[in-house]
Amino acid sequence: MSHSQPRAWRDLFPIAPGLRLLLLILMVATASTRPGSWNDASRMATVQSLVESGSFVIDRTAFVGTGDKVFINGHFYSEKPPMPSVLGAAVYLPLHRLGIRLHAGRSLAYYLVTLLTIKLFWLLGALAFYASLRFTGLDPEKRFLVSLALGIGSLYFSWALVFNNHALAAACLSIGFYFLLSARHGAAVRRNLGAAAFFLLFAGTADMPTGIFYVLFLPYVLRDPRLRSGVVFYLLPILVTFVPALAINYSIHGSIMPVQIVRSYFEYPGSPWIGSEKLSGVRVNDLRFALTYAAGLFVGPKGFLLYNPMLGVALWGLVRAVRQKGHFFHEALVVGAGSVTLVLYYTLTTSDYGGWCYGIRWFVPLLPLLLFFVYPYFEAYTERRATLFSVLLSVSILVATVGATNPWSDPSLATLPLVGNIKDLSSRLYEFVRAGVGQWTF
Repeated sequence: MSHSQPRAWRDLFPIAPGLRLLLLILMVATASTRPGSWNDASRMATVQSLVESGSFVIDRTAFVGTGDKVFINGHFYSEKPPMPSVLGAAVYLPLHRLGIRLHAGRSLAYYLVTLLTIKLFWLLGALAFYASLRFTGLDPEKRFLVSLALGIGSLYFSWALVFNNHALAAACLSIGFYFLLSARHGAAVRRNLGAAAFFLLFAGTADMPTGIFYVLFLPYVLRDPRLRSGVVFYLLPILVTFVPALAINYSIHGSIMPVQIVRSYFEYPGSPWIGSEKLSGVRVNDLRFALTYAAGLFVGPKGFLLYNPMLGVALWGLVRAVRQKGHFFHEALVVGAGSVTLVLYYTLTTSDYGGWCYGIRWFVPLLPLLLFFVYPYFEAYTERRATLFSVLLSVSILVATVGATNPWSDPSLATLPLVGNIKDLSSRLYEFVRAGVGQWTF
């Protein structure tokens, strides 16, 4: 199998015009216009406060009613990682000066901030994924199909509609992985390593457990003499990603530790978290619970495998790449080890399957890295395999699209978020049709 070499970042734009056009249309058409949960309202509170008050304190924002907040030294702060909100504030600043303001409910500002951050990165992540597949030797048609599996046939699509850190981290890992492959198989080692490190680190600042991939890719860089010569460029981006994130944490509560792992910050009068066992990262589960819980994370009502059908092919490909010790053996080792570490972290430190959500949102960042290993499926692409892939892709797109109608699936509608979203969508369509018919009633 040949391994063609993408040349540079600019190649992400002229390639696959059909894919680019499709994703651009979906990018504009599907960005949310309002927060759908405490989670994204909490992040938007920080965006608003940074621009309008120059502070991380969210006391005076339209979103202070969110339950996802902490109380420190007499003020409320979002308990979410701050870097995605800093990115959002960079977009909101010129909008605010133009008179486009954030407020509760639907707003043009929320739509534009989400569109120009999460959705834009979703697009770039999908295009980077397509570019990464060039290194496998797959022809453009097959790269297009696999990219559809990621871009609109997985939870990566469902969770990119709202201002959420998991889709952002997934996009950054996808882009970082592309630059790593470019460093290993192409030219400009130092530039590509620096870009790879920046995006891998930014993923970690947006979604802390994903930082494991930056750590594990360091030995990957060091083992290759060609990459090792540019290791300084892999380390330098820490200064503009990880260090600022730690500085923000310190400015908020005098420690570099994330505020969300300090339980006492959630125990303010009226807090919904007092006595709750659903806080993430503040305790470690016992082994017996963890084993049962792990099964539910993958094959339960929100099971990650159930909501990403193409993962079965990807995991098969990953194991195959490791066992055969082929061209992407070392990449497969890092992706496999990082994925297991991230899954173990959530298995041991959470207990509620992500709360109100469509599928397991915590594992969304793994999708671009795992789905890369779909490529071995096409090495013997028989008619039977083509049919199976078409069926899996169709089912995957359907499941992801249902999720896109509401990533914050209401558990009161059904135990299975897929069923709950279908019920919710049916109800909304019925009301829409009834209202339309009513306009013609005399």
